[in-house]
Amino acid sequence: MNIGVDIDDTLTNSFDYFLPFVAEYFGADEDELKAKNISYGTLPPEWDKYKNDFGKAYYDKVTPDTPFKPDAAWGINRLREAGHKIIIITHRSTEFYTNPYETTRNELDKGNICYDKLICTTDKATACVSENVSVLIDDLPENCLSAKEHGVHSILFNSKGNKDFKTYLPRVNNWSEAVEVILNFAENN
Repeated sequence: MNIGVDIDDTLTNSFDYFLPFVAEYFGADEDELKAKNISYGTLPPEWDKYKNDFGKAYYDKVTPDTPFKPDAAWGINRLREAGHKIIIITHRSTEFYTNPYETTRNELDKGNICYDKLICTTDKATACVSENVSVLIDDLPENCLSAKEHGVHSILFNSKGNKDFKTYLPRVNNWSEAVEVILNFAENN
């Protein structure tokens, strides 16, 4: 089975890691951002128009050092050992990165993440269809819902950015839970 896997806040803890950079770029107080649940993916509307500039200023430099979830490498390895193909599908483009593939490969290498293919795209649902992905695991509800509309089973990885989102999608909190849900799905389909 082909499994699509997001990076930011699915394999990594990006929300908290990028918060100080958001504070620095926008001249904001970190504690205030924490209290308002603001980071790179939840910018207020008045800042959102600067997200590309923020990305260009920081992403190439700091993304490779983003901390991975403690069980991320284990979870990916467990899925690969079970015979599944891991396709990393990340919303990265030259709008935010000088070279999204090089930066992302460097990050995944640092996190000891083994994978079969890397796709940097702004359209994850289309990537899932073209790669015959059976399951997508992502922290952004819109990516999961879009993939689901295309017949791809989707799992929402809980994050600070989606904690208040109401959905019928299965949710997981860590890679141990994700592996269990994915292996159960594979066994029953």
